[in-house]
This record gives sequence, structure tokens and C-alpha cells, in this order.
Amino acid sequence: MLFPSELKPGYTLGRYEILMPVAKGGMAAVWAARLVGTRGFQKIVAIKTMLADLSDNADFEAMFLDEARLASRIRHPHVVEIVDLGDEDGLLYLVMEWVDGETIFTLNKSAKTQGRMPLPILLRIVSDACAGLHAAHELRDDKGQLLNLVHRDVSPQNVMVSFNGIVKIVDFGVAKAAGRLHETRVGGAMKGKVPYLSPEQLTSGKVDRRADIFALGILTYASLTGKHPFRGESDAKTMENIARRDHVPLRQLAPDVPPELAAAVDRALAKDPAERWPDCAAMQRVLQEIASTVGPPVTDGDVARYMRATLGDLVEERRKSLAMAIQLADARMSPERQRSSGVRPAARGGAPLPATYSGILPVRLDDGPEAPAPEPEAPESVTAVPTGAAPIVAASRPTRSALPYVLLGVLGVIAGAAMAVRAGVLPLPDAVRPFVPRFLAPPQSDALPPAAGPASPL
Repeated sequence: MLFPSELKPGYTLGRYEILMPVAKGGMAAVWAARLVGTRGFQKIVAIKTMLADLSDNADFEAMFLDEARLASRIRHPHVVEIVDLGDEDGLLYLVMEWVDGETIFTLNKSAKTQGRMPLPILLRIVSDACAGLHAAHELRDDKGQLLNLVHRDVSPQNVMVSFNGIVKIVDFGVAKAAGRLHETRVGGAMKGKVPYLSPEQLTSGKVDRRADIFALGILTYASLTGKHPFRGESDAKTMENIARRDHVPLRQLAPDVPPELAAAVDRALAKDPAERWPDCAAMQRVLQEIASTVGPPVTDGDVARYMRATLGDLVEERRKSLAMAIQLADARMSPERQRSSGVRPAARGGAPLPATYSGILPVRLDDGPEAPAPEPEAPESVTAVPTGAAPIVAASRPTRSALPYVLLGVLGVIAGAAMAVRAGVLPLPDAVRPFVPRFLAPPQSDALPPAAGPASPL
């Protein structure tokens, strides 16, 4: 039996090698890992494992399997993709796409130093989060029946934004859906983060997609004002505020927020689910209409530039850490392991693969210090140019024999001479005439040559 506490960089789970720890939550830990292929191919993934004290709990194991079963069915650009589920010596692990980015929690925390997140950027992020959640809510089984999937843990920690500007909903570990294997509560524990629970979750009432809308309303309110609408001095007080107390009007804390946006957030925060937006698509549509009135359209590139400007140091630090982890993993890779994993040096593969942290990275396959790559020998068809100048490549042509052209030329000369002789243009010496074929010799005249002597008188 493999225990989560035994995991460390260098350990292999199935086809995946652990590189470094990334995050740790209340029920699971997330690791950066890599899948190594042939000829230097490498793909970075995120691996989620249950914590050690929960790994032998059958109920939490059922939750883990449910997450894999349900989330892997969702196909949407704003939902993190589940790519694999594995079992290594009794340890379950979930393989997810690697999102090179940060959570809304971290983004809001860094944005506070600048006042708050720009409104157009925030509207784009929340709108994309609505799109991802709506895709999850609309998930259907093989017969086309709605599964009534509810995330139930929408929070700033579970909404990520990549450094390419793409929003991703993550962690469906406590989601509710029809046919789910485990009960609503596990071991009497409340599911989801207390500050982002809906009133119906607290009262054990019927939970549907509108519970996620309530949580998204809290997230938007906190991002706009810097304050949680229901936060109390304890979890018990927070739950009481969520269930019974109204929040402070949004524009009272942020007077510059458009009234339409304040009204949209207020509707999402309604205690009665019937008074909220009917689904995330309706909320997204209103947010997009509001965004069109506050400035020009915001693209993924605009979000990416804001992410880099706000979290640039964190981006660089994480990428350096990952690069170091990859170097250490390369150093651990023995020749025997290279052969067993199918890795082959790219002898004919050209230049190394470009380094990126979104998927494919180069791999050094030797165990010793990295030797400088030898300069490639220039083919004869490449003309040397001065450094800095654009190389000029002379296109080489296949080498052909000149003999056929010479023979054709000789035959042409002979044919021309024969025609000239035949036409009488070129005189034919008498000494040569016997050796010339009859059809080539010029015709002879039938008249006899005149007799020698004086001419006969007429």
C-alpha cells in the first residue's frame, strides 16, 4: 500500500513522474508531474492525490472517484480537463491539465495594492467563469438526461486564470449530481468552504445550480469591494449571516460600480433561490451587456497582460522552480530508465524542443553534465555568409550526365551535313563519294560532258 505521505519529487505514479508540490487543501494535495515520451517529448500535468489521513476513508475515496467520473465528462475551455485516473499500489490519483496561472484569491490579494481589479477585466473573468459553470450544470448522461451537476465549492481558490488569460473552473471534488456514489455529507462534515456556502446548503435544503450562482455572487462582491458580504468573526457567525442577514449594499462600499452591476450581484445573492438568476447563462448575458457599457471589449490577451503585470514576479518564480525540478528529474534519469521509458536521443530530430510551461518542454537525456551541441556541418549547397547576415541557400540540382546532350549534338551536325551534301550545297569530293551511301550522295546529271576541241559551227 502506497501512502500519500511517501510521495516526493522523483516518485513515479504510473506513467507520470512527480516533479514538485504545488498546493495542499483540506482533502487533497496537487503536484506538478510530467509524462515523458520518445525523442525528448514531455508533457507537464497536475496530479491530485488525497491527503494521508483520508486515503483509507471509503467515503472520501468515493468522492474522489466521483470527481474523476463526472468532471472528465465536461468538455469546455473554461473547465479544467481531467485526462487520467490511476491507482498506484492502492493510492488513487487524478491527472489534470496543467494550468500555468493563479487563482482569483491570489489575484485579488495582489490587486489590493493597486486598489482593486479593473472593472472590465473582472467582468470578463466572472463572465468566463459563468460559461464554465453553465457547461458543468448542463452536463448530460449517455441518454441525454441532465445529471443536475452542482459544483458546490465555487470560491476564489477554485477559479483559476492562466497567464494566457484563460479562466478555468477547478476542483469538482464535492460536486453533487444524480447517481453520485457518496452521500451529501461525508462523516458529518459540511461540504464546501463555509464563507461561500448558499443558505440552502446550510439548512440541508434542496441544492441545485443556483447554489453556485450564490457563491459566484459572493466572489464578485468581494472582488469589487474588497470585503466579504457575510464574513463574521467565526465560521458559526458567517453561517448565521449567510442564512439570515442581508449584506451591505454593494454601492455603499464601492460607489463607482455601475448600478446595473450592483443589481446583478444583489440578485445573485438573494436568499431565496427562486429570486436569483435562473442559470449562469442568464447571469453571463447580463454581465456581458454591462461590460459593453464600461469600455471596449476585453480579450484573453488583455487579461493575460494584466495577469503578467500584477503577478509577474510570481510567474517568474514558479517557472524557475519548475525548470529546476525538471533539471533534477533529468539528472535522476538513468540510461536504463531511458530505455524502459522509450526515450531516445533525437539524433535526427534537429534543434531541441522549445521550453514552455503549458505542456511540452525539452528533456536532457544524459546523466552527466550537459555537453555543448556540436556545430552542424553545412551542406555544400549552403553558401557561407557573414555573421548577422541572412543566410543565402543555393538550391542544388540533381547531377546529370552530359553524354546524351553531346551525342545529340553530334547527330545534329551529321544530319545537317548530310542534308547539305544531298542538296548540293556542300561539295562532295570524288575520293569520298564511293564511301558515302547512295541515298546521301547528290544526284548525277544524265548529260554527257562536252567533247574537247573547238566548238562546232552552227
